[in-house]
Amino acid sequence: MTRSPHDTGRSGRRWVAVAWAPYSRRSEMFARELGGTLHCIHFLKFRSPPYAPVKYPMQAVATLRMLFRERPDAVHVQTPPFLCGLVVWLYCRITGARYVIEYHSAAFDPAWTFAMPVQRWVARRAAVNIVTNEHWARVVSGWGARTLVMYDAFLDLPEGRPYRVRDGVNLAFLCVFAPDEPVREVLEAARRNPGVHVYVTGDTGKAPAGSIASAPPNVTFTGFLDPNGEYVGLLRAVDGAIVLTTRDHTLQLAGCEAVALGKPIVTSDFEYLHELFADAAVYAPNTAEGIGHAIADLVARREELARNAVRVREARREEWRRRMRQLEELVAGAGAGQHREEGSLADRATRERSPE
Repeated sequence: MTRSPHDTGRSGRRWVAVAWAPYSRRSEMFARELGGTLHCIHFLKFRSPPYAPVKYPMQAVATLRMLFRERPDAVHVQTPPFLCGLVVWLYCRITGARYVIEYHSAAFDPAWTFAMPVQRWVARRAAVNIVTNEHWARVVSGWGARTLVMYDAFLDLPEGRPYRVRDGVNLAFLCVFAPDEPVREVLEAARRNPGVHVYVTGDTGKAPAGSIASAPPNVTFTGFLDPNGEYVGLLRAVDGAIVLTTRDHTLQLAGCEAVALGKPIVTSDFEYLHELFADAAVYAPNTAEGIGHAIADLVARREELARNAVRVREARREEWRRRMRQLEELVAGAGAGQHREEGSLADRATRERSPE
């Protein structure tokens, strides 16, 4: 982001977005939509708990310095980690600024249970808490906090850098080798579809032991790709994407990126993902057999599914624009001392379902 810290968004407020991560596509999206600047503040190794006692104080100091330097009057903060939200609350408490918290699904993992008292306390003081589905909205509303469900904007992505793929049908398995991604099952599903070439993204140093050596010949491990470079180039080049999770109520941001480019996807058979992707996806149980059948179905119907993806993308973009207006109203209302009441805009937005 290259905006001046004195630029204001459509609402007339000076926004910044803060994420304690090397990069955050979703935070970048919010910063762009709010007319603000994105600050990814991160030291040492990412997603490595042993470093937390050292890097979190460093990131807290760096965040406060940035906030007091830029003096925003509204802050979008990503959680986890919860401490980032606490730091933003401190800045807002001193300056009178307002903040919104945007929750990734990982914020509700058991690993963060110890932080829940602080998380609830900070959430109740936020202008609004953005969650990705109604399940988490009910959880956060139960803390006595305002909530707003915002799925994904399905916005245009950068052009990226060209990525060369093989002749024939190509799919990208978009993963980071997280614990909830069924990597071995996807590799076996690829073996059952030898006419389809599958590109597996993510740092190969995090791949399950033995998975690379045992992969079939129609699989290529790309290694880590620049999110705004070769990663986007790969998405543009393939015929579709595979995005899977074994954890319910999890936003598949990589799937949203694929659909944003008009690409159909194979994803996990959860009700929430059906709601999110509608008929732009083929849904599969997280088994080698189920994923294999879903890949074959996508390949057979890829032109039809690609048309569906464009239609779903446009519907979700319109939904996003409406929710953005609600977000700005909620932030303005919080500044006017708005109280959370049954039937309020936040509660109505939580209960509404996205149009198909």
